[in-house]
Order: sequence, then structure tokens, then C-alpha cells
Amino acid sequence: MFDQSDLEIYDRITLPKSLKIPERSRLYSLKPIGIGTPSTESLSSHLTRLAEEHCLPLKKLVLGEIAPRIFSDQYQPEMLLKSVSSILGNSDAKPAINGMRDMTRSLVDALEQLTLREDLKYLSCLTYKEIIKERGLFRQNKAWCPKCFQQWVLEHKSIYEPLLWSFKDVNFCLKHSCQLSNRCPHCDSPQKAIANHSRLGYCDRCKQWLGNNLNDELEIADKERQILAGIGELIATTPDLDSPPTLPDIIQKLKLIQFFFERSLRQDLTQFIALGKTLEQLKIAITQHQDKPLNLVGLLIPICSLAKISVDQLMKEDVSSISKILEINFKNPIQKNSKRSSLASMFNRRT
Repeated sequence: MFDQSDLEIYDRITLPKSLKIPERSRLYSLKPIGIGTPSTESLSSHLTRLAEEHCLPLKKLVLGEIAPRIFSDQYQPEMLLKSVSSILGNSDAKPAINGMRDMTRSLVDALEQLTLREDLKYLSCLTYKEIIKERGLFRQNKAWCPKCFQQWVLEHKSIYEPLLWSFKDVNFCLKHSCQLSNRCPHCDSPQKAIANHSRLGYCDRCKQWLGNNLNDELEIADKERQILAGIGELIATTPDLDSPPTLPDIIQKLKLIQFFFERSLRQDLTQFIALGKTLEQLKIAITQHQDKPLNLVGLLIPICSLAKISVDQLMKEDVSSISKILEINFKNPIQKNSKRSSLASMFNRRT
């Protein structure tokens, strides 16, 4: 039997003057998937996973916790009748949720306040708002790789949607060499980027599973690989940037690339086949549109490919470093369809 006489009794206990108790978050501080890799999770995916972690429909989480912070005094009861997509400004005309619009910034700010996380801005393209043209860059509805979904289920990993899949020009999965799907295989309905009862990996309409493991591998064209690599590099490098790149800084680097292009042409006119069209587009961007955001897929990625630098080098390195890289690269002739090495391995890194 327990004998209380064995206990030592103190008159008082002296504690430190101030206990450092960490601040508690209103919502779970859910860790985003894949930050710092080409497979970084999208903002819409993270928001949906957050609702699932709280065992709430997405609409209830948005209306109860997020919308009041975004709209503050403008929050009205009429919003209860609206869809999540409408509340967050994501429409066919303005697919905003994973992009660069003001609503994306408001959503990120609200979520970071509620979760006490500081890395949610990396789940969208807000960092590149000043330098990259948003129009036509993002999808109106979801696209996904059925094989990725199926693999993650079999490996007992979290189902999520990479930011990469939000880009309109991304049509293939490099890891599985297959085309992305954009309609439910069961009911043929498109999937909204965000919906009232979104559940990752399942159809918003018929609730059926969107993954499969069909043997439908395709040969992916070099141009598609180039686009996938370029966008993947852009996404992966975002957390490594000390500050968002500025348009004047990027224009300065493009002028340097223009100089090397023109020098290469003077030394070897046969390079015109590889450089001619892109060089003209580059000149127009520098001289006529230097105060406007630049086209990522139509201009920046092809230029980086021809200059044999990566998109992340264009964003991270200073002018002096870029100059040294170009000096080395332009000692060898430019090949029009040069392939990037180890593309698929980039996308095998999930976390």
C-alpha cells in the first residue's frame, strides 16, 4: 500500500519570473509537402488538406475561419450562400487561387495568421508577381496525374496536388511519362480548383477515386520537357530567394544574355537558326516592354534553355555570376534542341 510518509513535502516551489509559453495557433500548423522541390504543394491543395485535418468541409472552414479574416468588416451573412470558389475569387475568368492576384496574397496572409506558419507563400507564385505575366499562365480547372495519386495511396503517403499541375502549359507527368487528366474518368466532369466539398484525389461531383495505374506511357517531346523543367525550377527555387526578383534586375540579366547571343551570331552566322527568333523576341521585351511582366513559357524558359542556364540561376544569381556562367557556356556552339539532363530525377524528389 502507498505510504504518504515517503513523500517529501515542500512549503513552496519557486518558478522563473516569466515562463516562455509558445503562442498557440488557431488552426493546425500543417506542414506543406515538398517545399524547395519542383513538386511543391499548391495553396489550394494545402487548404483542402487543412480542412480534412480539422474534419470539416472546405466551405465550413473558409466561412468560419478564413473569410472573416480576409474581409474583416466587409464580411456579410450573404456570403453563406456563395460557393468557396466565388468567395476566394477563383473563377473561369480569373483562376486566382494558386496565382499572383491580390486574393491569393490575402488568403496566404490569413492562413499564416491562423496556422502561425511562415512558408505558405511558397505554395503560390506570389514571389514572381512583378516579373512574370499571369494572363494565360494558370488553368481554370484542375489537372492531375492518376498514377501519382495511385502510387501515393499504395505507399501510404498523403494525397496532394503539386503547384506544377496548376500551370496551363504543363500537360505531362515526367515521373510516369503520362498525360495529365482533366476530367473524371467516371462521370467526365471537370474538377474546380477549389470547391465546397473538395477532397483530394476524388471527384467533386461523383466522389469516385481519380487515380489509376493504366499502362499508358508516352514519349514526351523535348519542348514539353523544357517547359516542365523550367516551371519546376522556378517553383523549387522560391524558398531560396532572399527577396522577390525585380523587373529591372531581370531585364539587366536579359540584356547580358542578348549581348552573348549577338556576339555568338557575329562569330558564327549558322547560329541564326537556333537564336534568330528568340533573339528578336528578347529585343522586343527589353526595348518595348521593359516595364511589363514577362512571358514565362514563351520567353524566359526558351531564353534560359538557349543560354544554357537554368531558370533558378536567372532568378537567384547576380549579374556578375550570370556573366561568368554565360562566358563558359558560349565557348561551345548552341544546339537548337539540346536536352536538359536528369529532368525526371528532379521530379522524383517529393520532400
